[in-house]
Amino acid sequence: MAAAAVAAAAIVTAPLLASASPAGTGTGPVTAKTLTTPGLISPVSLPGSISAALAGRASATCVKFAARAGWPNNGYFGGALVTAAAICVAESRGNPSFYVCNDANGNIVGQGTVSPGHPLHCPANSVSHDRGLWQLNSKTASSVSDKCAFNAGCNAEQAYLFSQRGTDFTPWSSYDQDTYARFIDPVQDAVNGLRTGTVTSAELGECLAVGKAAGGAKLIVVNCGNGAATQQWSVTGGKLKLGSHCAALLSRTGNSKVVLSKCGKAKNQDWAAFGRFELRNAADGKCLTDPGGSLKAGTNVDVTNCANAKPQTWWLP
Repeated sequence: MAAAAVAAAAIVTAPLLASASPAGTGTGPVTAKTLTTPGLISPVSLPGSISAALAGRASATCVKFAARAGWPNNGYFGGALVTAAAICVAESRGNPSFYVCNDANGNIVGQGTVSPGHPLHCPANSVSHDRGLWQLNSKTASSVSDKCAFNAGCNAEQAYLFSQRGTDFTPWSSYDQDTYARFIDPVQDAVNGLRTGTVTSAELGECLAVGKAAGGAKLIVVNCGNGAATQQWSVTGGKLKLGSHCAALLSRTGNSKVVLSKCGKAKNQDWAAFGRFELRNAADGKCLTDPGGSLKAGTNVDVTNCANAKPQTWWLP
């Protein structure tokens, strides 16, 4: 369970963060407060074996919400997405309503599942509780309400931010104690079947999204971590799809901008893997690029000559 922002292993319900949205449907940036690390690593609350069927179901749930939140799929049997989802399985078995109660010494003194008519209930000697998929602790992640923590999408979004956008998993004791590792195989299986989620940039914390602009919907970079529908892409038939629309090259002239247009058979909508995680457009052979490696949300992406460069590196769901 979690140690810092996350903790022993518990669940609860509280008011939704003003900047977060339920079920991963947020439209604005989510910010997490700086965490303070307690002087203990909370024990893992779910010891023992787990059936292959349960591990598979839990992996599917954790991968789904981890991919929506923005952890990049940047490693086979490793990488941020696989690691984050395996931690989720170890912490909660993929149960968004799970909670664990902890005493002052970090011992587990109770646990349960929040449901209608069955609110969170911890014994009198408990001092905090861990909540939801990534077991966000009620004290060290006090900026996260119970309502958000018990919402799968919102919990994932906050856990993503608490992981420093996928670069630090030490807040979770299942990572520190290496218990997450036994779930890497079923999680990787779930990731292999993933077709929808964020398209993340090698520019830390940036995701591909659709933004409204004069002349149509242009593709932009935004901060990952809010689960917005405008960041949720599906990859099929060489196309990057968002609903019934596809990422398309606006023009073959110069460093063209990339827009969203109705899906069709046009070559300017066809993208192929190229080099090291680049996406090359079939119409002009150039690669999807974040101009200047911008970290500024709202920057329009374009295509430039492929060069195996960081601003051209994109990880698909």
